[in-house]
Amino acid sequence: MRIVRRFFPFSAFLFFLAAAVLPAAESEIITFDLEYANHVNRADPAAVRRGWDETLLAAALQGLANRKAPRLYLFYVSQGGENVDRYWFDLFSRPMPDGTPGWLEDKPVRQAESLEELLDLFKNDYRGVVLYDERVPATSCLAATIAGADNLLPIRFDPAPESLYSRLVTDPNGPRLSVKVRLMAEDGSPLFTGAGTIPGTELDSTGSAKADAYRWLIEKYIRTGKTCDDNVGYYTDAAWFASDNAMQNHTLTNYDYFIARRAPFVDLSPWGDEAPSDDPNQPIGTDAKVLSEFFGAICQRNRGEKMIHVGGFILWNAKYTSWGNLGGKHDPVETEWKQVQTLSNFNAWLDADALGCGAMANASFFAHFPLKKRYPFAKPTLGNLKKRGLVDKNGRPANKAYITLYVGDYDSAAWVYQMMPRFWSDPNRGTVPVNWAFNPTLADRFGPGFDYFRRTATPNDLFVAGDSGAGYVNVMALAAPRPLSGLPSALDLWTKHCKKYYAQWDLSATGFLIDGLSPAIDEEARKAYALFSSGGIVQHHYGGSGITDGMPWLGMKYDLPNTPDAAEAAKIVLSDVQISDEPQFFVYRTILWTPTQIKALYETLKSNPEKGERIEIVDMYSFFRLLKASLSEKSE
Repeated sequence: MRIVRRFFPFSAFLFFLAAAVLPAAESEIITFDLEYANHVNRADPAAVRRGWDETLLAAALQGLANRKAPRLYLFYVSQGGENVDRYWFDLFSRPMPDGTPGWLEDKPVRQAESLEELLDLFKNDYRGVVLYDERVPATSCLAATIAGADNLLPIRFDPAPESLYSRLVTDPNGPRLSVKVRLMAEDGSPLFTGAGTIPGTELDSTGSAKADAYRWLIEKYIRTGKTCDDNVGYYTDAAWFASDNAMQNHTLTNYDYFIARRAPFVDLSPWGDEAPSDDPNQPIGTDAKVLSEFFGAICQRNRGEKMIHVGGFILWNAKYTSWGNLGGKHDPVETEWKQVQTLSNFNAWLDADALGCGAMANASFFAHFPLKKRYPFAKPTLGNLKKRGLVDKNGRPANKAYITLYVGDYDSAAWVYQMMPRFWSDPNRGTVPVNWAFNPTLADRFGPGFDYFRRTATPNDLFVAGDSGAGYVNVMALAAPRPLSGLPSALDLWTKHCKKYYAQWDLSATGFLIDGLSPAIDEEARKAYALFSSGGIVQHHYGGSGITDGMPWLGMKYDLPNTPDAAEAAKIVLSDVQISDEPQFFVYRTILWTPTQIKALYETLKSNPEKGERIEIVDMYSFFRLLKASLSEKSE
């Protein structure tokens, strides 16, 4: 009944008109159950479009409503059959394990029953509608941008009687929202055609309606200062309808944070050597060229003095890659690396809401959590290592094979948000050392979660920065020369950016620096890292080890397979461990491993009859202390 009422809520709307719903107070939390839009029949195009339309509208309204205070909370995202949004709302609504009050405890909460009621409750937070055109899918990203910049609600043009457009804009019994911006021509034809002059500008067409739409956005909103200059949403546009992705993989619920900040949205291919799969007839390289114009315009606005937060990820199973029958030249990982290389050239770091765990809701709500200025945590000392017999009285490391794991990938607030309800409650958390590689910048979107992790951490829960520090970048794409952008080196800017986050979260180790398609990190860049990651860094390519300005470093060995069978991963590690007269040091990367999996691997390694006694499992801070001691001894 709920689904029917919400998709066709005419009687509900009349009821709320009669009830004269008052606008929500800033001190009141309004919740809305949007799960129905995540559980529609994916084989029904009309149902899919209704689900998309209502989710985008709710996320945009949430971004506008939550600009000044946490007022609107949505229930939508699921993981493993459980609603993640409810998990966190319930957790933050009760006392913390350390006895402190929950953030949302005792807050007045009211549930809205329909989108129309939400529109009435928050009617003072928007001015009308920006209408976009599915025939030019890029206009959905334009509409999301304009929603934040002009306080409007993005709605897809669809004259069908049951569409959201009909319900909210044209139906005489509906709210009759006013259309303020139309991303289509007055006669109903597409506004952007890929021919002639780009409408409203003096710019010649690029030959692509998609690219023309973004050049229009650059001229009308980015260059004019209507959008912010330090946040970007890089999420799929309405071409998503042609894919077979699960509903929440459109990541529309992620938009609220960026709309709240008046961020521009973009979905362009970074590849300059082929036409993108969603626009195969454009001149080759057009997408990549306009993508550089897009970020170049933002850098001009901030004068190259800000690092730019980019939320999102290329939807690689639907666009721009060789996956399936897409026909691209480049595989998904290579495309990820090209995206990050491009962003890094323009002083931008990626908050990588990648496919699989990419959906997140309520970041605009969480952004109001009052974080502490500093979150210190206890790290192992030299005395701890001596007590364990790992160093002698002179500080020399014992002759062991030291193993530490990079526990990732947590370079996305969405991945932390979705996976930690299960991983943090794992019964084996705290029984073995775990290096949680949470990028500290993710607290911007999920502050109460990060606060909770620190409050409830055990001595075996250690925290290091993930790839590649305070955000996912290619370090050498920050250093000059930078052919894609022509900007001067941003290593000093990056250092300042990282210092802030590392200080707040008491980090001094970086577990993984991804080079991707950029050159491997050099000594100049290592000197920059020594200023904020003095405990150590792990580089992408396995190529020796060393000490730079007192900071130890070495290369990542391998990614371990994500398997419930510890024996397979143990074989890889055991093949590296040698019977030797000197200490050995190995870092391995894991992706979405649970504490139970990590414990099983450790036990399998230690029980090996030939090499188990030689192997020592350590946290990353102890690992770097031991590595530094070993390298220092060798250099004497």
